[in-house]
Amino acid sequence: MIWARRHWLELILAVLLALPWLSLFGLGLLWLWENHRVLEWAVAAAALGLVGWPIRVLLRRRARARAAALAAGEDRPESGWNAEEAEAWAKVVRFAEEASPLDFDALERAEELSRQTIDLVATHFHPGLADPMARVTLPEALLVTEQVAHRLRQWVIQLPGSSRIRISDALWLQRLVDRYGAAAQMAYDVGETIYRVARAATNPIQAVAQEGQRLAFGATGGFLGNNLRRAATARLIHETGRAAIDLYSGRLRLSSIELAELARADAEAAEPEAPPRLLLVGQAKAGKSSLLNALAGAARAHVGPLPSEGPVREHLVTVDGRPALNIADMPPLTDAGRFLREAERADMILWVASATQPGRGSDVAALEALRGWAGGQRSRRPPPILAAMTHADLLRPASEWAPPYDVDAPAGAKARSIRAARDAVAATLLLPQEAVIPVALPEGAPAWNVDLLWERLVAELDSARRARNERLLDEGAVPSALVEANRALRGGWRLLKSAVKQ
Repeated sequence: MIWARRHWLELILAVLLALPWLSLFGLGLLWLWENHRVLEWAVAAAALGLVGWPIRVLLRRRARARAAALAAGEDRPESGWNAEEAEAWAKVVRFAEEASPLDFDALERAEELSRQTIDLVATHFHPGLADPMARVTLPEALLVTEQVAHRLRQWVIQLPGSSRIRISDALWLQRLVDRYGAAAQMAYDVGETIYRVARAATNPIQAVAQEGQRLAFGATGGFLGNNLRRAATARLIHETGRAAIDLYSGRLRLSSIELAELARADAEAAEPEAPPRLLLVGQAKAGKSSLLNALAGAARAHVGPLPSEGPVREHLVTVDGRPALNIADMPPLTDAGRFLREAERADMILWVASATQPGRGSDVAALEALRGWAGGQRSRRPPPILAAMTHADLLRPASEWAPPYDVDAPAGAKARSIRAARDAVAATLLLPQEAVIPVALPEGAPAWNVDLLWERLVAELDSARRARNERLLDEGAVPSALVEANRALRGGWRLLKSAVKQ
């Protein structure tokens, strides 16, 4: 072997250092034989094997608990899934639970399990088709190959010696096993049988004790080996299922680079990574413009007694120490249809609701339209929604304003009023109480609770980016005929130039 010839000095040194310790095993057996202690040693070994039996039961229960955790969906990719992908994952987990453990040399069955997993996922996303596994394009197939190869490389480099063992070394070992493996196994089995028969004839009591020890340790070892094979089988099915879900759900229609390009074009910004698009929506005089200026830390929108009409205004907000946001400021909420069109392009929604607003019918109607649209989406998640409850300083007692106020543990009439108003807004808009953040932007006085609002916005950024990626996949997965024609012309021109050069 090339590796052995290259490192023969290291091998000799390793053998010289290991021999004294390896010799202890043989010398120990010799000492037990000479002092007639083999029987005691065999009985103790068998007893230890029996003591380990409860541990085996505990391991079985732990394996079942882990399988239940997988079935509950705790082993999910960091990017998260939408409803349809979660259903496909549940099918993959059930298939992994029902599959019998693989033998470590059963390559053909491993390939069959992978094919069955892919077919299971493809059928889920394309039911009723004759050949659902073929419902992919060539760019998608190439991209999934690239991503799976990257995952496998990250897993392989963690294995000891993977960076030193060459494929030629593995092939040499495989040829050696193919040539001598069966004969060596037969010789070992025959020799072990002769030894056990001779031992039973010469010392029956000792033979019975050692057979008990062998049975106990063999059962435990077989159980642990079965658990290891079952875990490896589940890992194979899960990883194959993840890749198949990415492929057939459409996540691989575009690479991460292509998604970033679409995001930059969508936000009309020249940022390395386009910021999420936050839709600022609310009724007239709810305080949207004042809140936008407070979030930006500078005057961005005109604040006046009359509501501003016109188109949606985009504001790229960059504040030191905080992530950039592309805030789309809508005119006052009057048309649920217009809001829904803008919401479909939003990555996050910040609802502005005044604490002193008497009626919220338009807010409720717009949110019902959004939730109705979201209920019909299986491949897209709705944008996360937060609500800023403005004018908290105007609540009773109106003459009192001495922040800060702890709304979760209110002390005093003002704090209790703020909490009651927050809970009422949350109940009316059907939002969790923690999604409604009370703020105050009194004229001529410092803003209150805007920092907390920023914290909640930052906490929702991951969900906003996932919503944006799914939106961009739907919008940009199938290029227009003009784009396809342009690509074909450019590709043909490159081929023509290459032919001329040759």
